Amino acid sequence: MSNSHDRAGLSATQDLPSQRLSVPLDRPFELDELVLIAAALTDASTVQVVLSESGRLRCHAQMGPVSLEVPLESAFYRSTIGAHGCFVVADALEDPRFVADELVLSGPRVRFFTGVALRTRAGQCLGALCLFGGLPRQLSAERCEALTLVARKLSESIEARRALSPAQRPDAARQQMMRELRRATEGGDFELHYQPKVDLRGNRIVGFEALLRWNSEVFGAISPSSFVPLLEESGLILPVGSWVIEQAIADYQHWISLGLDVPAIAVNVSPIQLADEGFLHEFEKVMSGSGALRSPLDVEITEGTLLDNTASTIRKLNAIRSMGAHIAVDDFGTGYSSLRYLAHLPIDALKIDRSFVSMMADEANNLAIVSSVIALAHSFDLDVIAEGVETIEQRKLLGLLRCDQMQGFLYSPAVDRNGIGELIVAESNAATHRNRTLFTGDQTDVLYPERRHHSARSRR
Repeated sequence: MSNSHDRAGLSATQDLPSQRLSVPLDRPFELDELVLIAAALTDASTVQVVLSESGRLRCHAQMGPVSLEVPLESAFYRSTIGAHGCFVVADALEDPRFVADELVLSGPRVRFFTGVALRTRAGQCLGALCLFGGLPRQLSAERCEALTLVARKLSESIEARRALSPAQRPDAARQQMMRELRRATEGGDFELHYQPKVDLRGNRIVGFEALLRWNSEVFGAISPSSFVPLLEESGLILPVGSWVIEQAIADYQHWISLGLDVPAIAVNVSPIQLADEGFLHEFEKVMSGSGALRSPLDVEITEGTLLDNTASTIRKLNAIRSMGAHIAVDDFGTGYSSLRYLAHLPIDALKIDRSFVSMMADEANNLAIVSSVIALAHSFDLDVIAEGVETIEQRKLLGLLRCDQMQGFLYSPAVDRNGIGELIVAESNAATHRNRTLFTGDQTDVLYPERRHHSARSRR
């Protein structure tokens, strides 16, 4: 019976003989070359390099006769990015974690799987190297180590390509990107997606972060890390930032009109916006005209904003808080702000950068940093939000460290207005809420013994 499954699914006839592999890995490689090397190491019939982009997985390089589409929520992908090093499933039909997976039961009928997470030097998860086979097999420790090295080379290549994106090159392509940004600003071609902030004690949505998205007709989907610096450099961040605030309020009002109980939306405010003389008046006008019974917006500022710790900055932050908005410091730990500022700055929360969260289960230093930041923030009566939470292990560690909230793919990627509406509806359903807690594999009251919760919101 297993043979018929193999013939109906992944074919092994196109595997490359691994004994022929004799390639030094000390030179630059194209993605396709590294895919072939990975296939040779594992005798896999299908190899994919999948990257996480805008809340979904996209295949950037592939070898094999079968076109597989790995869902973002796939147990194979989740297990891969949560593993340290090479993740191997010798026989999916014999593994209770994957025996019911759609890739095993239908379509390609996967039996063998190997995956390695792709990460930047800073530890940010890019995606995964995924290898599939129709026949069960084992993988030696030596080949796992070699495959991990291939994945490292893939990560370096992908990171280098992104560093050379049109937005960062001082050439004609960069100028074209700038022209397209101006057109997008004038034509309203941006959109907002929202990612939930989830309370780690009750596993419920307590807020959203508005994230700017741009799908250019010329360049395709562009990472905000590529185009936002250009918005700031050109001054376009002012009109785009105003649009973000207005659109977030409009979406908030839309959800309220549907009878939904909506928590506050956090909008990112650039130092350039904060320095603009008209910003406070604009923000107050939008807030007062929202018609909401509670503050519809919160504000997130970068840690770099704290470097300009002038009286003007503190005055403006105090003014924002006086309007009912709470202020969080984004990407905390990546800048150079003095910790002594936390005692008197008008802020309510710290967001731990994803680079620390992604590696804290693997590196003791990162775990120590996360633990110290949480303890420090609580000593100043600040909430702590962990960004980029992608695995159950990360969530459990954050719970044990008494982190207050999390954001990340483990709960939900950033989704559009309609998707968030569906999340809110599901959140209001008690049965759905109880079911969703099952993904943690534990009980939140075990992670959190009784303690007085220091919440910025409770103080107001």
